[in-house]
Amino acid sequence: MKYRILSLFTGIFLLPVSAVSSAPLVELFTSQGCYSCPPADEHLAELIEKNPDVVALEYHVDYWDDLNYGAAGTWKDPFSSAAFTTRQRQYNSYPLKGNQGVYTPQMVVNGTTAQVGTRRGAVNKALKVGVPPLQLTAQIDSQNVKVDIAGDFDANALVWLAVFNRETVTEVARGENHGKTMRNHHVVRELTPIADWRSGGGTTNIDVPALLKSNTGCAVFVQDRDNGQILGASYCS
Repeated sequence: MKYRILSLFTGIFLLPVSAVSSAPLVELFTSQGCYSCPPADEHLAELIEKNPDVVALEYHVDYWDDLNYGAAGTWKDPFSSAAFTTRQRQYNSYPLKGNQGVYTPQMVVNGTTAQVGTRRGAVNKALKVGVPPLQLTAQIDSQNVKVDIAGDFDANALVWLAVFNRETVTEVARGENHGKTMRNHHVVRELTPIADWRSGGGTTNIDVPALLKSNTGCAVFVQDRDNGQILGASYCS
């Protein structure tokens, strides 16, 4: 099921730095058709469980959907999206540190460093470098998401809203992972730009429909258009 943003009216308020907090962002590019991806999916689940101060999102790319594995055939990942493949390719156009390229499983940390998603040490090291400069919170009040941003950083940036399924369980019948039960976490279903941001920006309102049902959550992050750097991130709470 997909969710839509019906109208773009959310509030972004500049508050004193001490009033809000922000978190680093980890984005995992994965696929249920990728044999080497389940260990990275488990790594992301560990980050979610053990590091609540890290915003972790999982994107399922679509370039595995049509690959044939002999007698096992093909498997179309039910959560895959061409938009997420495009996002991964966009990252590859930025000056990323680490292991560049378009591959799965790939974790991108704060929009600046790419690592193989199973390399826990490398990912943890990247999380300790380059903490996002802005401080951000996203609070849900009925159907409204109130975003508070603080910090002095000049950038041509976008504010993004990611809506995700907290956990999914899929019985994979075909493809490279045929016969496996796949558990995925924070699977992004919709990724929507909701506002422009510049240091000292004004106030905007964003109205979000009733999408945070059981097993559904959201996160908000600010990303530099020019180099992909994540300037601030927060789960909705």
